[in-house]
Amino acid sequence: MADNERDMYEPRYWRLAHAYVPFQAYTETYPLDEALMKGTLFPALFQPELRNRPY
Repeated sequence: MADNERDMYEPRYWRLAHAYVPFQAYTETYPLDEALMKGTLFPALFQPELRNRPY
């Protein structure tokens, strides 16, 4: 194995992760007190926990 091939296996050359964050249109928002209760500022992201949901 050549020296330059061996180097790529050293931790200092590792790429651990790449984040993908899609763009979001800044549209309507909840009032701050409601956003704190729901856990999000944007109604499009609100997904209430569904209890007693049949699987």
